[in-house]
Amino acid sequence: MSDHRAQLREAFETHEDLAPDPAAVYARVQDLSRTYKRRRRGDQIAGGAVLSAGLVAGVITVPSLLANRPATGVNLVAPAAAASSAAPLTKDQLQKGWDAYFSAGYGYDDAVKLAKLWNSTDQIGNVKAAAGLRLLAGETLPIKPDPKNLEEAKNEKYLDVFFEKKYTYDDAAALAKIWKLADAGAAKVAAGKKLAAGETLPIKPGSAKPDPSIARDQARRDAYFNAGYDYNDAVRLAKLWKLSDPGAAKVAAGKKLLAGQHLPFKP
Repeated sequence: MSDHRAQLREAFETHEDLAPDPAAVYARVQDLSRTYKRRRRGDQIAGGAVLSAGLVAGVITVPSLLANRPATGVNLVAPAAAASSAAPLTKDQLQKGWDAYFSAGYGYDDAVKLAKLWNSTDQIGNVKAAAGLRLLAGETLPIKPDPKNLEEAKNEKYLDVFFEKKYTYDDAAALAKIWKLADAGAAKVAAGKKLAAGETLPIKPGSAKPDPSIARDQARRDAYFNAGYDYNDAVRLAKLWKLSDPGAAKVAAGKKLLAGQHLPFKP
């Protein structure tokens, strides 16, 4: 990815009239790199996470995961009968679990299914980490990843290309209008594909002027992602609310969150 400090500075300079709240602008940068958001959310959860015994009992004794571990970290709790084998894992080791989980193509809905299969009441983030640790240990999960997750992972690569070429959210919104696409998100992916193929886009990077209505909707999307929700959550909300697409669900959900309302489920 390109220098995120530069993206942060660009976001402040181009949106200071429309979004004077620094926190909201910074949230924009978070949206620009969903991969980095995943890592950050993983760190936040890891700060106080204790994975259930049923999920990690088969993982904590794997030498390759526990070798040279520091004395401090987050504890993985083993069953009472095997308490002596419990061992602490660092945030870095937990992060490896999340990375392995997403790299294998799994997503939120898959974690929900795994939680049911494992009779786990842990947070979904913990289930993802436990599943990832099992994958690293050479185990096979009881379900295969949903194909839509793999498609989303491919799209993230095109998003990286889009922003590496110095294009902005406002550029994506302008391209969406030119190409008659549903939203800026779809335009980012389409533009990234074209750029990856060596094609030239109809506008130059950073040339689009902000649209107040677009800034409003983006603030709602920012609120959505800031609350910890992701793409798969938007898919679920779109189905629940019978909306046209996940993009519309993000905006609708962000509007509710900014108004102090609660969504039908937690991230």
